[in-house]
Amino acid sequence: MQFHHHGYVSGDPRVQPAAGVGISRPAELPDEIDVLIVGTGPAGMLTAAQLSQFPGVTTRIIERRPGRLAIGQADGIQARSVETFQAFGFAERIIAEAYRITEMAFWKPDPADPARIVRTARAVDDAAGVSEFPHLIVNQARVLDYFAEFMANSPTRMSPDYGFEFLSLEVINEGEYPVSVTL
Repeated sequence: MQFHHHGYVSGDPRVQPAAGVGISRPAELPDEIDVLIVGTGPAGMLTAAQLSQFPGVTTRIIERRPGRLAIGQADGIQARSVETFQAFGFAERIIAEAYRITEMAFWKPDPADPARIVRTARAVDDAAGVSEFPHLIVNQARVLDYFAEFMANSPTRMSPDYGFEFLSLEVINEGEYPVSVTL
């Protein structure tokens, strides 16, 4: 019932009402933007997801790839990252689809035959209990999908703008928009 603290409303409680720049968000990039985020990696998507909650701020995120990331580039998720996912409302969903790390094995070249590797140690994953959440293995593309879903359901209805490569930046130091970016 935590979703319905103001009474039950029909529909998905994760979808917030469109507001501000999300009411008539143009499909094309506007000439003037308050915040431009370059790159849809984890840092860019997390930043965009956070800023998607502020309908008075025109924020866009660009990516040079033609579309979403299909295959992850870094699939290990630290427990502290899962805590961050909880703040965006998708920790439980990503835990359900991920592989939980219970122990780790460490390997190095075999001193007797350096062409081979040998296991040198095996350790329990989180013996210290650093977080209530586990360490996970999940495709990085799925993590980015969850951030994209959060952004699309936010008041700004933000989504990444694909196919734009950052070329240069010039600081003008005058006017309301003192930075000029060439894409």
